[in-house]
Amino acid sequence: MDTPVKPQKAETSPVRGIRRLLQLLDTYPWQTLGGLLAVVVTDLVTLVVPWISKVLVDRLEARSIQERELLWWGALLLVLGIVSFLAKKIWRHLILGASKRIEADLRQQLLDKTMAMTSAQARVTESGKFLALASNDIPAVGQALAFGIIALFDAVFITGVATVLMLQLSPALTGWALLPFPILAVVMTVAMRLIYRRWDTAQSSLEALTEKTRESLVGIRTLRSYGQSEGDISAFSVKNRSYLEDMMSYVKVDASFNPFILLLAGSSTAVLLKVGGELVIAGKLTIGDLAAFTGYLGLLTWPMIAAGWMLVLLQRGSASIDRLDEILTPEGERELQTELPMPGPSTLEVRNLTFSYPGAKKPSLTDWSFRCAPGQTIGIVGPVGSGKSTLIRLLLALETIPKDTIFLDDHDLHDVDHRRIRQYFSPVMQEPFLFSDTIANNLRLGFGTAQMSELEQAVESADLAEDLKLFPKGLETELGERGISLSGGQRQRSALARALLKPSPILLLDDTLSAVDTLTEQRILHHLRNRKDDSRGLILISHRLSAVKQADEILVTRDGHIVDRGTHKELSARPGLYQELLTHQANEQEERELV
Repeated sequence: MDTPVKPQKAETSPVRGIRRLLQLLDTYPWQTLGGLLAVVVTDLVTLVVPWISKVLVDRLEARSIQERELLWWGALLLVLGIVSFLAKKIWRHLILGASKRIEADLRQQLLDKTMAMTSAQARVTESGKFLALASNDIPAVGQALAFGIIALFDAVFITGVATVLMLQLSPALTGWALLPFPILAVVMTVAMRLIYRRWDTAQSSLEALTEKTRESLVGIRTLRSYGQSEGDISAFSVKNRSYLEDMMSYVKVDASFNPFILLLAGSSTAVLLKVGGELVIAGKLTIGDLAAFTGYLGLLTWPMIAAGWMLVLLQRGSASIDRLDEILTPEGERELQTELPMPGPSTLEVRNLTFSYPGAKKPSLTDWSFRCAPGQTIGIVGPVGSGKSTLIRLLLALETIPKDTIFLDDHDLHDVDHRRIRQYFSPVMQEPFLFSDTIANNLRLGFGTAQMSELEQAVESADLAEDLKLFPKGLETELGERGISLSGGQRQRSALARALLKPSPILLLDDTLSAVDTLTEQRILHHLRNRKDDSRGLILISHRLSAVKQADEILVTRDGHIVDRGTHKELSARPGLYQELLTHQANEQEERELV
């Protein structure tokens, strides 16, 4: 049996992360290529201007230029400015647009991966991790793509071309002016690793802080009712302090790196003034050459100054994409080979199913076998902890389905995509979840195109119609968070109506009627037995034996085993657990009536 284990963190590095960022840009090749070409045009215009300055300064010094020529040179500079403006607008539109599309793609992939996870996989991945990835890491990747990669390309291109032009002007002065650059290369290599590690650590702390915040908000009523608000605030403060310390560790590197870059840039300018001035005085360099050289060194100074910002963006993006890859591309995922047809009347068969939760000392289910054909009802009863809800989780692929154990029309569900499996089932769990939306939209969750007449029919079948009359807006009533404005019974019946509305071939009711009285239960069961669509299979789990009396077959479970099976008449006639439960519940009913 497959039992998911916590995936080992893949080998990561700044270089690997940057390579992954480049692969992401390759998903939008035309936008990326067009943007880079526009960057080249912008840089070429920028590189031409100092050379024009050289020509103009030299000719002005020699007084060999006419006033009309100055007008033409000015017009040329204006045209170059317009070209640069348009090119910058194009690359920003294309590259920033591509980065935002990639962000949207990553969020979609993250949600798809989250929705496809089994509970076993989700158990080793806290909710806070998903929230931190979506809210912080994906934007960091987007910023690295939008500005970090472009700044890197821009710096390499300008540095290369400007250096060639500077060598044309004066090889000796070029050597002196570029003297600080090897130091910069060493500093960048060290800083890359420091920034990567410290950003990754800070993001891990943010995950823990986000998870703690989510947990506190979800459990706020419980915390208040037990008087533990202050204790929870203290626990939050510990997580908050840890995140602050890790983030400050990252900020210290960032704050030290950028001023050091400015120092190197200033030293290059100082060298240029000293050595270049001496060359002009010696007549080995013209004033125009020095002016152009100053312009090119200024262009080189920008990549040096931008290197810190660029490096931070790239390393943050690199660390963040590595963290995303842990979720989006986990190692060891099995390929799903089996394709199911579109949902229709189907036969569910469970064959010798044995299942254990990871780390459990004994199986939760042992050797379960049964068959539910279209139109049949299978009832499942038994004490708490006998495996009933575990079966539902397996049918919905919320746990890893063991191979050769659960079949839909002879298709092994072990090899089927989880989302495809869930199209075949309409579940109502023990604790139904309702969204902060209208009742109608909650009911349409599994059938978005349902008409109002279909909603009303589902509501009638779930015995919710009379309750809706108490709400001024009926089906359009807005529910509070998690459906808090409804009673427990109303939430269960709303979830039942939602399941009845979804056009799936098999209904799964996991103790759905526990919060309603016996008369309401009987009305709902009557609707279920007399529903128009009698091709649906029904698996009905209940602690009340009255709910399963009409089932075609009843499975009696205890400690993960099916200890008896048969119809209500057969089971109630012979000694066993079912007869004991029947007697116990009958006595409880008599006591309630006496009270």
